[in-house]
Amino acid sequence: MSEKKNQHLVPACYLINFTADVSEEKKVNPNFTSGIYVNVKTLSSEWKLKSIRHKSLTKSYFYNLPEDDPKQPVIENFLSKVEGVYPQIFGDIRKGATTNENMSFMSYFVTLQLMRTEAFIEMFQGAWDKIAEWMDDFEGAENYRSALKDVAKRQLASTDLGHVIHPHSTIIYNSTKFPFVTSDNPVVRRQVNITDALRVIPKRYLLEVEDESTEVAFFFFPLSPRIAYLSCEILKGRENLYFSDIDLENIFYLNYFSIVNSYSKVYSSVREPIKGEAQLSKVLSSESGATVKIYTQSKRIVSTGSIASDTNSVVTLKVEDLEGLKRINDGEHVKLMEVIENGVSIRGMRECTVSSIDYSNGEVVIESNIKFKI
Repeated sequence: MSEKKNQHLVPACYLINFTADVSEEKKVNPNFTSGIYVNVKTLSSEWKLKSIRHKSLTKSYFYNLPEDDPKQPVIENFLSKVEGVYPQIFGDIRKGATTNENMSFMSYFVTLQLMRTEAFIEMFQGAWDKIAEWMDDFEGAENYRSALKDVAKRQLASTDLGHVIHPHSTIIYNSTKFPFVTSDNPVVRRQVNITDALRVIPKRYLLEVEDESTEVAFFFFPLSPRIAYLSCEILKGRENLYFSDIDLENIFYLNYFSIVNSYSKVYSSVREPIKGEAQLSKVLSSESGATVKIYTQSKRIVSTGSIASDTNSVVTLKVEDLEGLKRINDGEHVKLMEVIENGVSIRGMRECTVSSIDYSNGEVVIESNIKFKI
């Protein structure tokens, strides 16, 4: 038995459903091999057709543990067993059989796929490594570094979070001319408010929600160019969603979410799957900096920005969206202020007040309602 070296972080059983149609190429060359089109996260490169088994879609010994037999790696073998069930479940869903059992498995598969990617494992393991470092420094030993090594990979075989997203899950069937794309980090996990949701889900499928400051969990996982898994708490029900040409804008933003969520690569079943791709590439290439979020009682403002100054109880923010800033007022109560950089929350404050606001230059001073005596 050979070593299981080349390991897919996004499984081949999943990627095969994004295989490109190369029937025209086969007429010229019967030996032409199909695959998926691959581009970089900013879409600034040329789309290249790569085999599902291409080495660029795998990573050597990625899931192996130090004590593993390279021919029988524990985590890789476990993932292979789950992947063995996937084709049958997806085949049923493709035929419209969205039973409770099928959706329960798919919800588990979605959370497992979320946790097995390079992006998640780096983040999750990094947090545990930092905790281990603090504990070992405190004790003057290296016990925790050893005990918590590879904990992000080990938890894949024992953690089942599918039940969390299953109650709000459904399937999207896409009949538009624009296919879904996917990526090397294919499960989109976000917190969305009603405004965000309306960008990606037609209004006919959503509950009536007036409070813009409340956010709910949103999971999106393209299963093929025409089918996707969705879980969102403000869906009206569990019935399947059918997207037609009137929903093209929703398809665009779902694909935009997938591209932004990617680790480094985007996958597609067709070359240049997005209309206006050149313009979108410019936007993706220029996106940088921090994101500022301000939640009032009923509104949510999201803008690129920065922290101008920061003390324990007073934070001055620089907000670039001057028009959006007009939605909040001097003296208004703020439920939550948060600054996010590279996907990580770097500053937050609850139960505070807008103590001053300059609409001309976007400077907002937010002061905590909790005063600490020194």
